[in-house]
Amino acid sequence: MLRKLSVLLVVWLCYATAQAQSLHPEPVKITAQLIHADSSTPRAMVFNFLNPFIRLRKSAAFDEQNRLASSGEMIFTQNMTIQYNNTFINLYVQPGDSVHLLIDGALLKNKNFEWLSISGDHATESTQVNLWHHYFSRYTSKALQQAGSVTTMKDSATQEYARCLAMLENYSKQYSLLPAVKKWAAIDIRNTISYWASDNLTVKDSITGRMILNHALYRESLFDQYNENGFQSMMFPYHLGNYAHTLLKTDSSIYNLQQHGRYAEAAKRALRLLSGEPKSLSRDYMLFNFINTLLPKSPQLADSLPTLPSLFHDTLTYAYLLQAADNIQHPVLNEKPVAGISYFNNGRTETIPPVEVLAYLTKKYPGKVLYIDIYATWCVPCFKEMEKMPEIKAGVDTSKIVFINLCLQSEIENWSKLVQSKKHPGEHYFLDEDATKLFMGMYAIEGFPSYFLLNKNGKAETLKAPRPSDGTMLVNKLNRLIR
Repeated sequence: MLRKLSVLLVVWLCYATAQAQSLHPEPVKITAQLIHADSSTPRAMVFNFLNPFIRLRKSAAFDEQNRLASSGEMIFTQNMTIQYNNTFINLYVQPGDSVHLLIDGALLKNKNFEWLSISGDHATESTQVNLWHHYFSRYTSKALQQAGSVTTMKDSATQEYARCLAMLENYSKQYSLLPAVKKWAAIDIRNTISYWASDNLTVKDSITGRMILNHALYRESLFDQYNENGFQSMMFPYHLGNYAHTLLKTDSSIYNLQQHGRYAEAAKRALRLLSGEPKSLSRDYMLFNFINTLLPKSPQLADSLPTLPSLFHDTLTYAYLLQAADNIQHPVLNEKPVAGISYFNNGRTETIPPVEVLAYLTKKYPGKVLYIDIYATWCVPCFKEMEKMPEIKAGVDTSKIVFINLCLQSEIENWSKLVQSKKHPGEHYFLDEDATKLFMGMYAIEGFPSYFLLNKNGKAETLKAPRPSDGTMLVNKLNRLIR
């Protein structure tokens, strides 16, 4: 408790300092009303507020009056997304905004969001951003050349940017886009092209035959990566992450040190490289992103790097890193009952009444360590991890551990086939579409596969447990919890 209070105090002090500097965090509030609903109408939403320094998604279910609400802290004017009706709703929000969604359940099968009305702050901008993003994603696709060199890749990216801008110009004339929306769309296009280019993070030079790390491509003026206006697009953090990834690969020892569990040494070498970048919010994100990826494996890392605070341009972004480290070391669960869960029991599928998922599992398997694999039937990396499970089980006392498999965002028929094939032994649960949304938001699931680890006392040890491919690290962790 004292640790939690001290971290919150540091974060509060950083927030106060940030108020006098550049970043001003405020909540964005979203409310929704559902009309003309029936039993087939989806009743849950996932909110991706997309603050790049908070790896958090939230979820909510419509209540008996067909209403719901959620909020998330934002620091940039940017787009955010909401998952509903098997699609993404894009909103254009500013910190402090309140937005209301009216959803007509009778029109959900209609195209072009005829079932959605947006009101409140920046409603016109959000409506235009949503329709443009939907149009752009449907009618354009990656057309970059395969890179023979960084120069070829740059030329291809420039040409693709011009092509997409022409598409935007025609669309803008037809639908009278607001200047702010048009400006946002140009930034988003630029960063989408950067994301397409990530297929070629490493290229072979057509003349010399040498392998080239293309961080130089991302540094091109086309991407304007040190301009904080880039954060208006949710794609900008991907750009910065890819740039940092290829930059850090120029020092092969960083990866090798991580492979041997020497995370502090790896981080110090990475900080030397990243500190060469211009001091900016962009560099803050690169620092945050790199350290944050190591925190699940070394939760005390942020405290063990004395030079780290001085490298941050804004005290608020460093405060977010401290908060991320504390969340990993001291996970706090705020569980609510979830309906729509099925359990595979001796060849039959049983429906479970609404339950708080982790509380239900710890009660069902008392005194056991629980290793929970969260996956989807279409997820290729999930199955690659599953192939490593026999090695993990060989290194632990399986009588003291329950291996639980939670299948999300999948078709129940595909789940049933997988379970009956017996290729992935353990306890099997399936969550339907609404249950998936609520579960992913409640437990901040960023993607698949994800792994939870609960100790013998039913407490969450970590919501970012090692993967089966982490091998010895996972085996040691499980054996420590058993003892």
